[in-house]
Amino acid sequence: MIEISGKNVTLRTMTQKEMRALWRKFVPFDGKSFVYDEEAIDRRYELSVEREEWNPSVGIFTKTGEIIGELTFIRIVYSEKRCELSLFLASESYRNKGYGTEAIMLAKKYAKEKLGLKRIYADVSSKNDRCRAVLKKCGFQHTKTFAGEAEDGGDRLVYFALL
Repeated sequence: MIEISGKNVTLRTMTQKEMRALWRKFVPFDGKSFVYDEEAIDRRYELSVEREEWNPSVGIFTKTGEIIGELTFIRIVYSEKRCELSLFLASESYRNKGYGTEAIMLAKKYAKEKLGLKRIYADVSSKNDRCRAVLKKCGFQHTKTFAGEAEDGGDRLVYFALL
């Protein structure tokens, strides 16, 4: 079980009930529609439990205990001391409040101190200005562009940070 507390958010392993609550309030940043499917969310939860050792996922919780997002350490390669990071906040009401920035900074510290990693990567769409700004604020640098490869039709941008 993971639990990392900061000033405004706590990152911790989610229960199935918490994951359901998160996805019930999810609104994609790109305006696309999202239909909540509890069976699909339960399958997602089961996968997160199975993959916890090499692909840990945590909920992002406010100090009042409200779940507002998810952060996942993807494709951890211990032999190369690296991983990828994925972050989302459930809706517009949680964005631009510093929650994502704090969550990434806590994740970087955890990756370095607890997982022994030295490098962390993150992909983001060229259309997601907010996420790109958060990554830059957290010390990530843009290293590569893959034209048109993002799910939303934008360019897939790769960012990198040393820990």
